[in-house]
Amino acid sequence: MKFSLATKIFIGFTLVIAVFGVVSVYGITQFNAVRGQLDAVNKGFLPLNRVVAEMETLQESSRRSMDNILRFENLRRQKTLLQNSRRSFNRNMRSRLQQAQTIIRRIDTSAMSSEDREFLSDFDVRLDRIRERAQEFDRTLETVVVAIDVEADFAAPREEVTAFKRARRKLTNDVRYIALFLKNRINNRMVNIQREESRATGVILWLSIVAVCVSVVVTFLSLLALRPIRRLAAGARRISKGDFRPVADVSSKDEFGFLAGEFNRMAKSLAGREEEQARHQQQLERVNRDLRQSSIDLELMKLYNENIIRSVHSGILVTDVHGVITTLNPPAEKLWDLDPDRTIGRRLSELPIAAALSRLTASWEKILRDQERLLLEAVEFAIGSRGQVLVDLYVSPLVGKDGNAQGVLLVGEDVTEKVRTKQALLQSERLATIGRMSALVAHEIRNPLSSIGLNAELLEDEIPAKSKEPRKILHSIAREVERLTEITDEYLKFARLPKPSLAPENLNDLISGLLSFIRGEFSSASIEVKHQPDPRVTLVRADEGQLRQAFLNLLRNSIESMPSGGTLTVSTEQFDSVVRVRIADTGEGIDNACLDRIFDPFFSTREGGTGLGLSLTQQIVTEHGGTIACESSPGQGTCFVVELPSLPAAGGD
Repeated sequence: MKFSLATKIFIGFTLVIAVFGVVSVYGITQFNAVRGQLDAVNKGFLPLNRVVAEMETLQESSRRSMDNILRFENLRRQKTLLQNSRRSFNRNMRSRLQQAQTIIRRIDTSAMSSEDREFLSDFDVRLDRIRERAQEFDRTLETVVVAIDVEADFAAPREEVTAFKRARRKLTNDVRYIALFLKNRINNRMVNIQREESRATGVILWLSIVAVCVSVVVTFLSLLALRPIRRLAAGARRISKGDFRPVADVSSKDEFGFLAGEFNRMAKSLAGREEEQARHQQQLERVNRDLRQSSIDLELMKLYNENIIRSVHSGILVTDVHGVITTLNPPAEKLWDLDPDRTIGRRLSELPIAAALSRLTASWEKILRDQERLLLEAVEFAIGSRGQVLVDLYVSPLVGKDGNAQGVLLVGEDVTEKVRTKQALLQSERLATIGRMSALVAHEIRNPLSSIGLNAELLEDEIPAKSKEPRKILHSIAREVERLTEITDEYLKFARLPKPSLAPENLNDLISGLLSFIRGEFSSASIEVKHQPDPRVTLVRADEGQLRQAFLNLLRNSIESMPSGGTLTVSTEQFDSVVRVRIADTGEGIDNACLDRIFDPFFSTREGGTGLGLSLTQQIVTEHGGTIACESSPGQGTCFVVELPSLPAAGGD
């Protein structure tokens, strides 16, 4: 049976189109199947893997925490922490199990293979088994907690602790097994996906080769039959080489024109399918790369964040929304004297520093609710042997991706030295200004006072001895002139304190001599003196005269504060490179409102006082490179503490 030319060409190219159609349909079908399997992994197995990993992490952290708690010697604290750990572990484990089973119920199993459905069913059964193990673990832990007798100071029996650890070990093994079980399933699925992808690519490649071969044969036959139509032949050659540009239009309306149109449509269709296939291939490769990179990125991000927090010089403390501390960097440990093993996992309100954070505690709910930041300047913390430490505290909520507060960040910076330096600078400027004013006032008053005193003496010589009333008035004038002269001398001494002439001095000898010098004043005031020198005290570089004046002012202040007698204790102590002198009395004490001003010039709590004694003492101590502080309470007496830098001991480094 003979076919027409158009029929032959039609049959030939219909065959080519059919082959390429098979290739395209097969490729789309296979890639859709691979995409469905990837969706099953992404939406089902990977979320399950994340939840199981959290369960495994929870079990491991709980094991370490409870082992540490069981080593505590304080049974009351051990029992309390075990109860807290039990509640926290039960709550978190139940939450993870519920999340896992919720994910299983949400997975669309209609598109899954029977093997995957069987795996999910088996996985659900294993979750129930873990729940039973967790309940058994909770019962043994409860037995251990109940067995701890705080009042009788009896720890839990060894057999009950052993049973608790055995139950925990079974739970740990089950969690690890289900994690390994799920990971193996995910790996198998990914291997199958890659295998199917490779197989589909190979089949498509061979089918494409077959299609190309068919096209070449049809084209060759067409060239034989249609030699005059070179343009159609050239177009067929381009298509056979993979060039899908349209063939030049043939204006004839016969079979050749129809054939040219079919060529153009075929080229366009093939080009679109080729692009679609390439796009699908790129998507698959990108998904595979992302899956492999995601786990690496998570680990790197965790290490990166930890390194950043540890490298920051400021103290960083992170809590959750309930105030439980989750993160603590080394500067924070040093700043607040915190032990990370005893701090992490505790509430902020349970720490020794909580008393200084009353403003933060009062604003806690507002910070979380309104996500407001808070700056607390120069907060006073009592830190062990370091005493009062001033800290600028920056408080900020930690906001998650959902826009809700996930915790609170506290950043602290030690500004103790900055604040003290600033206060010392202000005090120095005030003293300098007051000194200049004092010198000017004293200078302007001394000359008139001298003239008044001299004229009063001359006038007294002119008044007859029998005129008693005028002489009495002149004696009063002379006494007041003498008193004012003494005050102006003190002003000049304060304003023109000479540069100290420093030489090695022994403070024990200096203070002992000074106590002997004013022993009579102590006796007349009915004051008992207790001298407690430290034989380890080394020499200090000092101006003996100025230092004697400073300590004499402090001793006489103590005498004046004990009008009815009392006890004065003078002691010296050696601390590394500092000599500390303490002068403590049992007098009336100083009111808190006046305590911060006692070193201010012209401030005095004693009637008739000039208010320059303690200011001059502070100036002398400061010129010697030392410090002076006062500790006092009304009715509890007063203690002045002077610290001076000491010289290295003989034979020292």
